Amino acid sequence: MRIHALLLAFSFAVGLGSNVTPAAAVTKNAEATKSKADAKRYRQGFNQGITRTDQLEGPELQSIRRRMIARQRVSYKELQMLADRGDGVAAIYVAKRLAANPTLKADAVHYYTIACSTGRAGAVAPLSRLLSTETGSISDPRLDQAEQTLRDHAAHGNPVAVAQLIKFYKSGHPFGAKPDEVIRLERQAASRGDAKTALDMAISMISQGLTSEQEKKEARQFLITAQTSAEPSTRAVAAAVLRRLDTEPTNLVEVSQ
Repeated sequence: MRIHALLLAFSFAVGLGSNVTPAAAVTKNAEATKSKADAKRYRQGFNQGITRTDQLEGPELQSIRRRMIARQRVSYKELQMLADRGDGVAAIYVAKRLAANPTLKADAVHYYTIACSTGRAGAVAPLSRLLSTETGSISDPRLDQAEQTLRDHAAHGNPVAVAQLIKFYKSGHPFGAKPDEVIRLERQAASRGDAKTALDMAISMISQGLTSEQEKKEARQFLITAQTSAEPSTRAVAAAVLRRLDTEPTNLVEVSQ
């Protein structure tokens, strides 16, 4: 009976056009469920906008959303109607269409910002790419909104948002140079386990001179974090600097990388 059940499950998977074993299919489904649960937890703390069809007023809008969720035909205008009411999924669809047209990138930034503001982490990277290449046609209010939503995602520990904000604040494009924010974000990234940033922070602190045991302790912790890197070169440099830090005077360690 057990063998028959396994064969039946395998036949069912093949009948659906699957090329994976039942065990692999179960694992894949479990991973997908976990991913959805993680995404839902991540969005907590954000104003998630429209997440249920019954939040929309009127049968027309509700019908549009049902079709969108079912991956049935939905016009651009209909998607825009949902996005303008705060549906993050619809906003991503609209933004993708707009981003394909170079003359509409400012509008694409606006809709990716809507998606990000509802906690959609998948919109962070495309929004950042657009901000890296397009600013002249983006109004100050839209830039302010885009910056704020990236900061919100960074506060939730999103590594893409943190890295992009560091890059933007260092270069001054498109939000202006903010060196204090760079330091704060780098410290945040290092504290949350970013090995490369932790190494950079430790080397920067040591190069400037550690004037107290507290600073030496913090630099040491950053180097310990850097030693967890998957990159052998990062681990090697961190280990070498850590050995020198533990044996030389607090404010006299010189580091070259």
